[in-house]
Amino acid sequence: MELITSVNNQRVKDIANLKQKKYRTESGLYFAEGLRAVQEAVRYAEITDLFFTAAEEEKLKEILKTAKEKGVRLYQADAKVMDKLSDTKTPQGVLAVIRMPEQSLQKLRPGTASDNNAPVIILDRIQDPGNLGTIIRTADAVGALGIILLEDCVDAYSPKVVRASMGSLFHLPVIQDVFPEEALTWCYRHGYEPAATAMQGAANLYKADISKKMAFIFGNEANGVTEELQAAAETRLFIPMAGQAESMNVAMAAGIILFEGLRQRKFIR
Repeated sequence: MELITSVNNQRVKDIANLKQKKYRTESGLYFAEGLRAVQEAVRYAEITDLFFTAAEEEKLKEILKTAKEKGVRLYQADAKVMDKLSDTKTPQGVLAVIRMPEQSLQKLRPGTASDNNAPVIILDRIQDPGNLGTIIRTADAVGALGIILLEDCVDAYSPKVVRASMGSLFHLPVIQDVFPEEALTWCYRHGYEPAATAMQGAANLYKADISKKMAFIFGNEANGVTEELQAAAETRLFIPMAGQAESMNVAMAAGIILFEGLRQRKFIR
C-alpha cells in the first residue's frame, strides 16, 4: 500500500483526467466512487487501482483485503487528493479505477442469461447521464441480457452514469456506439422482436404480448425514438396515462415497460 498526499502526483493527475471522455477512451479506464459501487466493482469488474482515506479504512477492511488478493494497487490518500480525484462535491472516501470490458454485439448472446426470453434494451440518443444510469440499473433488476447504445448516446463510463447505475454497470453488458442497422440485424438474427416507444400507431402496453424475446427501443429525452427506428420496429408501444401529462421521463417509461415485461414473463400463470 502506498500513501499519497500530493495532488501533483502523476498517478493522481492521470486518474483525475478520467473525468473526461477523451482520456477514458485513450486509456481504456474509468472510475467508480462510493462504498456500494466500489464493493460491486471489486466483485465483478477488473480494478487496477483503489484509493481510500484513512477515515474509511476500517469500513473497507473486507473490500481492501479482496482487492489486495486480486492484485489491485492500493493507495491511502488524504482529503486533498480525494477531492482532486472525485467527481462529486462531497467525496465518499473510496474510489476504484476500472478497466473497460471488451464489449461487442458478437459477444452479446442469448442463452447466457438465466431467462431465455431476457430482454435487450436499445437506447437511441439518450443524453442525460442520470437517465442512462437509471436505465442500466433497471435493466439489471429485470434480468436483461444487455444494453445496446446507439451512436450519440452519453458515455456509459462517465462518472455520473457510473454513479447513477449503483453498481449495475458491472453486472450486464453495455455495448456502445452501435449503428442502428447493426442493432436491428442483431435482433433479427437472434429472434428478438424490436419494440419502439411511440405516440402514434402504437399498441397499449398492457394489452400487448411482450413476454417473448423483445428488444425494447427507448429514445432521446426531447424527441423520442427516430421515425426510422419506429418504422423498422415490428411493434410500437405506448403507456396509457390517466392524467394530463403528455409524456414521462424516459427512465421512468423504461422502468414501466421493462417491469411489465418481467411480469408477463415470470408472474402470469
